[in-house]
Amino acid sequence: MQAHRIHLVVPENHRATIEFPATIPSGPVELIVLVPPAAERRERAETPPGRGSLAALAAELAQESKPFRELTLEERKARLQRLRGAGRGLTSGSEEFAKQKLEEIEIEERKFGR
Repeated sequence: MQAHRIHLVVPENHRATIEFPATIPSGPVELIVLVPPAAERRERAETPPGRGSLAALAAELAQESKPFRELTLEERKARLQRLRGAGRGLTSGSEEFAKQKLEEIEIEERKFGR
């Protein structure tokens, strides 16, 4: 059995979607959740989030003087386009999600001999 480490933060609603790397073949896996000690969780919470392109863009946008609601339509479109560009590829699209669900259904059907 091979081990892969994927870090994530459990949100308030306790639901998360995991995107596995392409190096993990489709099929059954065992998911093990390791919860760090409370002291380590506090330390991680105090660490400023994000060091990537979205974090840089968020810091840049936070320094702009005009709130989003006060921008013209063209300015709003331009700001949203910048956000879309910075976040592109960070999440899977609906087609990829549907493909993964179909694969999961096939696995379950094989598992139960259907």
